[in-house]
Amino acid sequence: MAALAAMFAACTQEPGTPPGQGLSAFRIPGINLTFGSDPVATALASVSSNLADPASRLAGRPALAAQVVAQYEFATEALREPRFVGLNPLAQIGMVRGRGPLRDAVGLSREASPAVAMNRMTELAGVLGRGDLAAAEGIAGAAPFTRPAGEVIAALSKMPFVPDAARAASFADQQVNRAGPMAVD
Repeated sequence: MAALAAMFAACTQEPGTPPGQGLSAFRIPGINLTFGSDPVATALASVSSNLADPASRLAGRPALAAQVVAQYEFATEALREPRFVGLNPLAQIGMVRGRGPLRDAVGLSREASPAVAMNRMTELAGVLGRGDLAAAEGIAGAAPFTRPAGEVIAALSKMPFVPDAARAASFADQQVNRAGPMAVD
């Protein structure tokens, strides 16, 4: 039942929703219902699903692609929390290794802190979701992005397959779900 709730939450997330809200319960936009699902498990389910086949899931959806990158950043850092100490360490190692190629694919600096990368991608997802191209260009044209704004937005619109990130997200998703429900702080 918890896995079903997590999948539902992952499918209904819109840009600007968690990971920006941190490790609190999810609020589904337009519904006054709080899911107590684990935001890490939900983010991993979303990332794993979307990065497995970005050509069919993310093509022409730059806001969703930006949100997926933000979720990847969020999950990568969250897996370092003490509550995941029993998780297969290859899940954490793989997520860290996949982060660089994923950042390269969208023109995000490898040197940016995870918090800055996550926040900028979440902001970008929000403005792209609202169709505010001028604001999106403003965000994508500044640090921590390494390419011109138009190239960043184009990369998100045609999100490439990033094998390292896709494999890492899939493995981490399997490990977190295999471990069963984990307490949310």
